[in-house]
Amino acid sequence: MAGYAQPLKPVTIADEIVVTATRFREPQQELPVGVMVINEERIRASTAATVPELLKQFPGIQVRDNSGSPNQQVDLRGFGITGDQNTLVLLDGQRISENELTTVNWAAIPLAAIERIEIMRGSGAVLYGGGATGGTINIITKAPRKNSKSGFLGAGGSSYNTSDYRAGLNLAGDSLGMVVNASHLETDNYRDANRLRQQNAQADLRLTGERGTLYAKFGGDDQQLLLPNALTEAQIAVNRRQAAAPFGSYTNMSGGYVNLGGEFKLGDAEFALNGGYRGRQTNAALFLTVATQVTVRSLTPRVKVPFALAGTNHTLVAGVDWEDWDFDGTAAPTFFSTLKRPLSTQRNRAVYFQDSVALSAATLVSAGARLHRTTFGTNDIASGTAASSERDLRAFEVSARHRFGERVAVYGKVGNSFRVPNVNDNYSLFTGTVAQLEPQTSHDREIGTDLTLGRASYRLAVYEMDVSNEIHFNPVTFSNVNLAPTQRYGFEGEGKWQFTAGLSAFANYTYAVSRFREGAFAGNAVPLVPRHTANLGAAWQFMPRTRLNAVVNYVGEQVFDGDETNTFGRRMPHYTRVDLKLNHEMGAWLLSAGVRNLLNQQYFSYGLFTGFPTFIAYPAAERSWFASAQYAFR
Repeated sequence: MAGYAQPLKPVTIADEIVVTATRFREPQQELPVGVMVINEERIRASTAATVPELLKQFPGIQVRDNSGSPNQQVDLRGFGITGDQNTLVLLDGQRISENELTTVNWAAIPLAAIERIEIMRGSGAVLYGGGATGGTINIITKAPRKNSKSGFLGAGGSSYNTSDYRAGLNLAGDSLGMVVNASHLETDNYRDANRLRQQNAQADLRLTGERGTLYAKFGGDDQQLLLPNALTEAQIAVNRRQAAAPFGSYTNMSGGYVNLGGEFKLGDAEFALNGGYRGRQTNAALFLTVATQVTVRSLTPRVKVPFALAGTNHTLVAGVDWEDWDFDGTAAPTFFSTLKRPLSTQRNRAVYFQDSVALSAATLVSAGARLHRTTFGTNDIASGTAASSERDLRAFEVSARHRFGERVAVYGKVGNSFRVPNVNDNYSLFTGTVAQLEPQTSHDREIGTDLTLGRASYRLAVYEMDVSNEIHFNPVTFSNVNLAPTQRYGFEGEGKWQFTAGLSAFANYTYAVSRFREGAFAGNAVPLVPRHTANLGAAWQFMPRTRLNAVVNYVGEQVFDGDETNTFGRRMPHYTRVDLKLNHEMGAWLLSAGVRNLLNQQYFSYGLFTGFPTFIAYPAAERSWFASAQYAFR
């Protein structure tokens, strides 16, 4: 039986229950350090078609296309080409960031399956481990809604011969429920020889009782992608849509995951356990023909215990992380005469705790620490080259928040974080050499304030990170090195306004400095970090069931990748992109149409200085149109 959509709700980023900060469900306002939550309504109204496109609308987040893949690089707080390795991404609290120099498989997470996205800048190392120096992004998928039967069917089309289909189903009683989402996308994309075919399916089965919940989450995806490769400056001037040699580059990827877990209460204590398995197979051809197979197994028991001590209320979270990561790869000799067959393992074992203390109704303090042991091994069967290492690492964080009345809160935090070298850091498919790099460490500081004035809210933050042994891949020499000490610091400011029930807006600005502190490049800017970025957006519901959404994204100049010496004399040009989307609800139908890159900007988000003396880049799409229809039933 057909259902009828309710009038569109105001677009807000509201206080919600979040899990990122403590690995348990907590009211957002009770966390010492704020977590930004992008809710379902904001996601549905957004002009974005993918998770990275959505994330780049928020301060401190930079997105770049450095491969021609829909899995674009997401970089929190200015790490440049290693942004993937310093931004920890979780799916329902489970790590999906890779132990390779590859991006997160964003294309396997359809927007329709997401309930909310939680962003915690500059935090996460204590509770989640390595790779969280820039911050942590936790994507929460939709769970079954109790006593509800509903679903949707949708289809859309856009420029570049793009078509997509999606479906979702929710069947749930009082205690047992299931939600399923699936999508299919085909597109030629903007560039020649860049055709994409992507399929996804996800399911969440859940049994809820008086004391807790048991769940089983499953997901699978398959992607077939042609790669157009980067163009030279001269090629861009002639035809920015053309594909570059070598022709026939592609990547085919398939994978899946299972996440079994449960949460239950025993008195005032809460217990949780997750057991996960994730697998991925990739076949690709570029300069090498490469085949890889990755499997990840994890077990994460944890407990949350509230207690009183010395007249104050405490909440202790403690747990154990156990993760095994296995890599099997083959590189066929396209330009090289020797077959390479690396086998790699990484074993992570960790214990952690975090104690949050309510010193008063207005003051919250949190302190936590992590002891982390990583065992790494690589063996190239073809050449006999092998290496192994074992490292003990530590992370800590102390944070506090004090509220002055109902309108103003100030917060601060200090801590340290780390990043463990991954298989591509320690082993080169191009040369077959093994380099045992040192773990990367960082000392992090941040202060900020949140302000609420009527229907307006604001956030201001200043941060600084001193990084030692930063792990870096040089795309010119194809070598991996530990850099001399580097530094990141900056300012983030954002505001949100609800002018009327039907008119809201947001604006944010980020000033980011990323520089080498010492060594041969001392004082130079780290490549691929724009000094200035800004976003401006508005949602205007000019009729009860019709809303117009607009987003303006500005990215300033930045140093080309590969120009650590800062001697190229040119920088990647700044650009401004404008996106529009119109939503209209008509009974059970949701109709959408819009335009991306309205001003038809010709730009690129990634460029590499080749020293010849010019650059190569991945041109971004020009103006494009899209439309979709979705039917909801219950």
